[in-house]
Amino acid sequence: MGTHGFDLGDLQDPSRFMQRVADHALALLPGAEGVLVGLRDGDHLRLVCGSGYMTGHVGDSVDLGTSLSGLALRTGRVLRSDDLALDPNASAEVTARLGVRSGVFVPLRRKGVAFGVMTVNSRRPGAFAPADVALLSGLADFLGIAVGLADDLAVVRDNLPSYVLPMALGDEGSATPEQLAVRRFVLNVLYPESAPRLDARSRTQALLDDPGRLSMAFQPVVDIVEGRVMAVEALARFTSEPPRAPDQCFSEAHLAGLGVELELLAVRRALRSVPELPPGVAMTVNVGPETMASAGLAELLALAGPARVVLELTEHTSVLDYACLRSSVQALRAMGARLAVDDTGAGISSLAHILKLAPDFIKLDRGIVSGLDADPARRALASALVNFGADTGARVVAEGAETPDEVAALRRVGVRYVQGYWLGRPGPLADIGWTGEVRAAPAAAAV
Repeated sequence: MGTHGFDLGDLQDPSRFMQRVADHALALLPGAEGVLVGLRDGDHLRLVCGSGYMTGHVGDSVDLGTSLSGLALRTGRVLRSDDLALDPNASAEVTARLGVRSGVFVPLRRKGVAFGVMTVNSRRPGAFAPADVALLSGLADFLGIAVGLADDLAVVRDNLPSYVLPMALGDEGSATPEQLAVRRFVLNVLYPESAPRLDARSRTQALLDDPGRLSMAFQPVVDIVEGRVMAVEALARFTSEPPRAPDQCFSEAHLAGLGVELELLAVRRALRSVPELPPGVAMTVNVGPETMASAGLAELLALAGPARVVLELTEHTSVLDYACLRSSVQALRAMGARLAVDDTGAGISSLAHILKLAPDFIKLDRGIVSGLDADPARRALASALVNFGADTGARVVAEGAETPDEVAALRRVGVRYVQGYWLGRPGPLADIGWTGEVRAAPAAAAV
């Protein structure tokens, strides 16, 4: 939804905007069972939108000369009828055809001219009170503007150049530079948020169309007690114009609605290297909540051998449905994959992931690790999370360790698995020293 009250879907189909008016009007009055919105068409009211039990009558018409809708339109007053079957101003034919017994009739006016009527109806008599009339009377001007806006949107849509709306939905087609300039002008006026989104979509689509722009770097996760690599994290690197950091590329992809596709491309590229890993070494790949729940991820894991894969839940998008995410995680674990929660300690969401998903690995955010050797508060928090992991069966991994003192301090508080520049920078898989070149923290290092 844009700041101006409509989105690109409303431009494509303005009836969507009018439908929201009808749906919310139905929820507004306790006695309401149906809503109809009609626009004046000569001597008749053409019913263009409905909600509740009245939706089947959209497309019908009502004679303005013999109906309460017509009376409301002529007088400009909000009218209430407690029993349409007995009301002399109501049309018996319309009452029977629409199956209504009571209703409130709101004239829709724009710039002083009545152009339509909204009726809120019930199949039982006496469903509405004077307070309902007062409420809708107070909203009458707004309702006229809102329904009129939907009508105006239809005019706007019909007068747009034919190539603007398809491109608004992400289809660049064979547009010329001049047409692209027109598209940008129209969308910047009508929906300012669309321009950055479309630019992000264009850049992301270029990455998807040319997988050669994506490469993988691998950073070791080291068992600092035994001095061996126990896993490598696969990190995406992009060649893009203009140059952008990986996090920015993924954020743009999600903004453009292509986040899952780009994450799956990175996972696919990373999993190609699983056969090159020594025995006992796992591959960790970053996926967001939407990707975790996608069928595409399960297919990739099935091909790569899920037992050697750790799925690291990242926060490119927020979790909207934990029940769905939990179900997806359970299915992936049943295949043999394991789960890690990233950035623990950086915010509330990571703690919620831990409590609700019971991960196999808890990754301490570098905000906790950085300076831990000199900060008792950081050490206390890291120690508490180690104890929590021990009680729940989760192993703690610290990321972002950049000095030997930080690594030594992590070992002293019970963190066994560490990732960071001092232990190995991201790079080609072939450059990782699997055993002899791995640094281990001194057991007696001071904190």
